Amino acid sequence: MTEIIEHLVKLGLSEYEAKAYIATVALGEGTIKEISDESKVPRSRAYDVMERLLQKGFVEVGNSLPRCYRANDPSEALSHLLEEIRRSKDEVVKALNEIGKKAEKRDNPIWTIKGEWAIDHKVLEMLDSAKKEVIVINLSTAYLIRYAKQITKASEEKSVIVVLTHRSDDFTGLLGKAKLIKFDEGILDAPQPWMKGEKDFMAKNAEFDVEMLLVCDRDISMILSKEGSGHRAIVSSGTVLDFFVNRFVDIALRDMEQISKNGKRTAKRS
Repeated sequence: MTEIIEHLVKLGLSEYEAKAYIATVALGEGTIKEISDESKVPRSRAYDVMERLLQKGFVEVGNSLPRCYRANDPSEALSHLLEEIRRSKDEVVKALNEIGKKAEKRDNPIWTIKGEWAIDHKVLEMLDSAKKEVIVINLSTAYLIRYAKQITKASEEKSVIVVLTHRSDDFTGLLGKAKLIKFDEGILDAPQPWMKGEKDFMAKNAEFDVEMLLVCDRDISMILSKEGSGHRAIVSSGTVLDFFVNRFVDIALRDMEQISKNGKRTAKRS
């Protein structure tokens, strides 16, 4: 029940409206008192709530005393609501685009992104806009699974290298033409300039864990990390951060190429 209420709220109903509509569906039809008792919406609020549902097309009212409400078909009611949402979306997008044309654009080389939808959108945008080369270093296979379809598509049009920390065999043949490479975690044993001598680059007890590095055309990079219960992506272009990310990529790929030739890591670090 809670999940249905949450979905109806996301579609634009208030919590009371969602509860009252569900109660009306359950009752078939009912008076304000019956709907209030069923939904736990305070009786003092129930009349206004039902009138709003009437205006939105979720219920109809009978010509009787006491006033009686009947639920309209959920499929039809929700289709009508979604059509209203789509119409409003089109109007809002059009208006905002007009406003945005007048905005001053600033050349900021580093951006921070939070929220699953926003991060997913940026990852897919980067994969799609890369012209020649994409390098994905996965420190968590969850993201590789999440973006497998898009990585496969990118591999048909450009060079894609996917670096895995573990379970590399699980992805053989599942990422199109992408070149899969096993990550040698020994690379992290020696201090690198950006690690400040620490060995816990992927520390499980740290406040954040780097989970994925995405580099497109060696020009734009993303560092995706877990932060508490959420995630953060830092996107950079033309900054010292890109230098260090590309340096890490170069060291990793150099040593991994040596592994593939000799069966063990023998390359010397510079």
